[in-house]
Amino acid sequence: METKANEQPMYGGSTVEGREAEWHVPILAMTADVIHATYDECLKCGMDGYVSKPFEEENLYQAVASFFKSKHNSDP
Repeated sequence: METKANEQPMYGGSTVEGREAEWHVPILAMTADVIHATYDECLKCGMDGYVSKPFEEENLYQAVASFFKSKHNSDP
């Protein structure tokens, strides 16, 4: 769906630094499986991040917060 939406012209759409913004819904995998191959498989399937259970609150916060960080901002 994202690919199809991003192929459509954005009449009056938003721009990011002079470019049209791409539409993307972040997907965070959450599983009790801690095998590294599972992490790789999640990313291969198009997920944007991975948190294994049980997790600390800070782990989940950092994973979600990473979706909101500006790619052009060097501040943490």
